[in-house]
Amino acid sequence: MDASQVMMTIGSWILAAGPCILAAGLALVWAISEILQTFQSDPYRALRSRWAMLFIATHVVFILTIYLIARRLNLSSDPWLLAIATGVGGEVLLRIQVNLLQPLDPQVSQAVSLSMADLYARFQQFYRKQIDRQLAIGRLLLLRQAVQIPPEELENLVRLYGHASVLHSHDRVEEYLAKLRQKSSEERVLYLASYLLREAGFAFLQAQLKAIQKR
Repeated sequence: MDASQVMMTIGSWILAAGPCILAAGLALVWAISEILQTFQSDPYRALRSRWAMLFIATHVVFILTIYLIARRLNLSSDPWLLAIATGVGGEVLLRIQVNLLQPLDPQVSQAVSLSMADLYARFQQFYRKQIDRQLAIGRLLLLRQAVQIPPEELENLVRLYGHASVLHSHDRVEEYLAKLRQKSSEERVLYLASYLLREAGFAFLQAQLKAIQKR
């Protein structure tokens, strides 16, 4: 097989598999964006969790199944356009409610419906809980380390973060710190560490604790 035949084979393979890869890519981006939106304070660990990978894989398989069915039914002569429509439309399909039986009598408002949005919400809820449970182990260990730090040290970290962050007003951070001073030392430490973990993120708190321990 010469070079031209090899290039033709690769080209035909791309034309055949390219739309599938595009549809799968759109599903991948959509699933990853949902995980990142939910676990903003710990995105890297969330994406590496086995439940997140299963959530992403389920999305990809669902969209690819719809694409292959649509391709089989010849819904479009352009496979690339069909891949885009499937990648976007498939995700929209998960968020709609379909009326299977609509009564003819307008006074009877109850219809037999299938709520894809409700089913998908339950699906999301399940995976969110599983991912959160897996991440909670690491967060718990990190909080145990953080509560050993003096409250003044953690309070200073919260204050510095409030000034460094564009999205957080340092005035509100100071109000929050003032409220915490009314609590006991043990409670202050836990609330301060939780604030940093929730707002600044797992990686930030982990790096700061390592820096404090090296002093």
